[in-house]
Amino acid sequence: MKKRFATLSRISLFNIKSSLRLRVLLASGIMLLVTLILVMLSVMASFESAQFGAIRKELAADANVLLTAARIENGKLVMPDKLPDEKFNQVESPVLGIVYDVASNPIWRSRSTLDEVVHYVPDNDGEITEFDLSSDPAGKYFFYDIDVSLDGIPLTFVTLTPATEYFDVFNSFRRSLMFWLLFTGLGMLLMVWLCMQWSLHPIRQLTRNLKEIEAGSSERLKGEFPRELSKLTAALNQLLNNERSQRERYRDTMADLAHSLKTPLAVLQTVQQSEYLQKQAGDTSLPDKDTIVEEQVQRMNQIISYQLQRAVTRQKGLVKNHIDVQLVIERITRILNKVYQHKDVQLDVHVEKGCEFTGEEQDLMEIMGNLLENAYKLCLQNIRVSVTSSDDNTGKRYLEVVIEDDGPGVPMNRRKDILKRGVRADSRTPGQGIGLAIAMEIIDSYESLLTIEDSGLGGALFRIKLYS
Repeated sequence: MKKRFATLSRISLFNIKSSLRLRVLLASGIMLLVTLILVMLSVMASFESAQFGAIRKELAADANVLLTAARIENGKLVMPDKLPDEKFNQVESPVLGIVYDVASNPIWRSRSTLDEVVHYVPDNDGEITEFDLSSDPAGKYFFYDIDVSLDGIPLTFVTLTPATEYFDVFNSFRRSLMFWLLFTGLGMLLMVWLCMQWSLHPIRQLTRNLKEIEAGSSERLKGEFPRELSKLTAALNQLLNNERSQRERYRDTMADLAHSLKTPLAVLQTVQQSEYLQKQAGDTSLPDKDTIVEEQVQRMNQIISYQLQRAVTRQKGLVKNHIDVQLVIERITRILNKVYQHKDVQLDVHVEKGCEFTGEEQDLMEIMGNLLENAYKLCLQNIRVSVTSSDDNTGKRYLEVVIEDDGPGVPMNRRKDILKRGVRADSRTPGQGIGLAIAMEIIDSYESLLTIEDSGLGGALFRIKLYS
């Protein structure tokens, strides 16, 4: 039994710890209980004080009646047979009157004391008046005594009343007070519960939103929240946005990585096919295959490192290198010439002397590689590349890269769309539609511009103002 009680106690304690609603309700209940106890004690003390004051006042008035009626004749106290106040003349009256001499012996008793046994003895402690609650074998009495001297004779006039009626009223009042305080406490607990339900509505709304996000039916916290929760919800939304952006960034990076590795893999495939055809033809004068393979494997390793770095930062590097644009174009076109050797592309490259790109070499490789690969893929035969260096209106230096081809071109209404991820200008041409999006992301990171125009060769013209 004890073990079961301990288990239930632990479960109840766990429920209280795990529920904010139960915590608030328990704290409110404890506070309300303490408040009601203090209120009850205060009210009972006030009631007792008021009752004592009323009884004292009434007994003092009765004592004055006795004093007024008393007289001294031949050195003795003389009291009338019938007092002006009928309370003293009635046998069953609750008001009793007794007069004591200096030795505390009763020398006169009112008619109302005939059926009462009173053991009260005055103290004669020098106090003129005294009021208190006395307990004796006959019961409890409120008494009021007053010490006076009539014609030189010291006397004590005492009025008493049984405390039975007072305690009956006191107990009845206490029961009624406890009942109404309990009723009020339960009502206040109900009000606390209702107010708490209303106050915790934003938290329940927040919980529902989090469940919707967990279920995948929503991506962020929606709705208006109180000022106390607005910072929390804003932080959670920011966290969700960051997590979603991070997830999208990793997904895009995997796609970018696959796209970037496509060209080196195509070169390796071309070399492999060339080797096989030459062996079939009995040609032993093979090209330097090992050099090509080593170069492409190194290139693939650089691409993987670069894409993983971009997945984390997506920003241009702090260290700025001076990259020879001519050499980068030669490296890229040498690879593309191997991949698209069946098209016999006629390439015209003009790079102004001294043109250098200040930034990450891999960034320039990605931009030029994606744009040049699109030109090789879509051209009929001719591609023209020109690179110049200029200053804008603010005196800021930039490289202007222009890549043209004689392919089908890009319609005016499609020029913005093809810069988006997954959109291709020509659906008949193999590809994933992410090359231009990769280039555009890098260009944006350098706060540079890319525009699409019509080329004099008959195809598309891509113009890049590349700031370093």
